[in-house]
Amino acid sequence: MKVADSPLLKPHVGKPAILDSNLLLLQWCASFDRELVSSFKRLNCFQIEDIELLSETLKVFSAVRTTPHVLTEVSNLANQLPSWIKDDWSEHFSRQIQLIPEEWIPAATIGADEFMWLGLTDAGLATLAQTHVILTLDFPLSNSLESRGLNVINFTHLRSLWLE
Repeated sequence: MKVADSPLLKPHVGKPAILDSNLLLLQWCASFDRELVSSFKRLNCFQIEDIELLSETLKVFSAVRTTPHVLTEVSNLANQLPSWIKDDWSEHFSRQIQLIPEEWIPAATIGADEFMWLGLTDAGLATLAQTHVILTLDFPLSNSLESRGLNVINFTHLRSLWLE
């Protein structure tokens, strides 16, 4: 199935999207060194095919944005990369954060949100799900947003359709 034809994506075509930290880490690691998908422990839930699926999925959105909280998580996850590539990774990361627009909501505002039980980063994503499509692997996040009629796509569900 062509990704753009997916019934999961059709309602969201042309909207801006925000990737959760694991998917943003996948995207940026793949653009840095595709081999990290099979060797970096923080990416062990992904297959090399997920790089193409993510790339094709992002084409249906008007823009890809992030939040400071997601960037912090990506940075922390990437700190576990092997020491011999950290300098090059840091340069790559710095270039990537220059290219992606950030949506910023004060933590105090997020802290008063009904989704705070998901954690600060996910509660921030939940707040933005009214105006952005949240692309995530996180089932508690996707289930909570979906049950409230908010914009969310669980990447695992896209994988299922992609493999058909």
